[in-house]
Amino acid sequence: MRFSKNNQPLYPQMTNIRVLILNNYPMDRVVQEVDLKETPDQVLFGVNRIHEYGFEPIFLPYPAIGRWSKFQTLLGRFRIPLELGDLQQQMLALQLSSQADLVYAPCGSQTHLLQYLRALGLYKVPIVTLMHHSFLKGKLDFLRNWQRSLFIRGADKLPCLSKALTKDLRGIGANHTKLALLEWGTDLEFYGPWQPPGFGVIATGRTGRDFLTFAKAIAQSRCHGTVIGLQGQLDNPIFHTSSNLKIIEARNEQPVPGENRGWLKYPELCQHMRNHGAIAIPLFAQRNLAGLTSLMDVLGLGRAVLMTRNRHIDIDIEAEGIGFWLEPGDVDGWVQCLNWVQDHPGEIQDMGRRARKMAEGKYGSHHFSTRLAKLLKSVL
Repeated sequence: MRFSKNNQPLYPQMTNIRVLILNNYPMDRVVQEVDLKETPDQVLFGVNRIHEYGFEPIFLPYPAIGRWSKFQTLLGRFRIPLELGDLQQQMLALQLSSQADLVYAPCGSQTHLLQYLRALGLYKVPIVTLMHHSFLKGKLDFLRNWQRSLFIRGADKLPCLSKALTKDLRGIGANHTKLALLEWGTDLEFYGPWQPPGFGVIATGRTGRDFLTFAKAIAQSRCHGTVIGLQGQLDNPIFHTSSNLKIIEARNEQPVPGENRGWLKYPELCQHMRNHGAIAIPLFAQRNLAGLTSLMDVLGLGRAVLMTRNRHIDIDIEAEGIGFWLEPGDVDGWVQCLNWVQDHPGEIQDMGRRARKMAEGKYGSHHFSTRLAKLLKSVL
């Protein structure tokens, strides 16, 4: 629950639907960043807006500290094939069971134990877990499959960020009544009014990025490019030998809300993206939703996009007329697309306008929050 400085609730119009929020990064810190206009609100996955629909979010602390941190570290060292989620958050959730009406986990990594208990009839609070990724396959699946079956049985709803993910979950036994497609949406207010594109192509992001392929293609193309990465991530000589390529390295340090330190904050990052004609999302071959966060930036800013194909991404950037798909590691394909961007500034602007229109429609964070609220109420 969030309070103002005079200890009064910030959302006095709330009704008494109390929701425990379990997430894999500190939501209270991100709420502060959103309030300071340092971060778009889509990274809160609706929790900042559900009070408008009668829910009272209660953020459980992250990361684990003290004995829980030590215990989870110990489990990790032994590599025990037991998926338990965040034990500290779940112990708190068990303690707060009598005060909670609902559990909402904006990611699928936190609530395993609670869902096992609910599947066995030992936990009574409904659970909604937002799924970002499929279960990875491995040699120990014969030990993990029963856990995953319990995980699915113990969730009242498993909204998914992509159709491919719902298909994957159905393939391992999830009942279609538990599943729902919940398309992520971008925070238009944060990105501000649409502005005409600049020139060149910029690549940013952290998860699964193949900046090396992008850098090789820039070196062979007529297009200017920029890569924004973390210190130590861009040491390969290819990043420093092309006059067409600009490198921006940020400190690999979590920024603090309201302070100017750490990696680039979102407003500065957005200004760099705004100054370019297109946004590149070069990826290694993926089995998850890597690149979706940057695709939200594409829609919010209204920019054309060049992106490595990822079957888990539902938005077909070519069918929507906002960009081009490329295959993993396809340097020649990147060269062709980069040259096309260089030669077609008018078409690039049109692509950007279409991307922005998508954000103004169903790919806005308000739309996501509305659908989330309906889904949460459906399990009560």
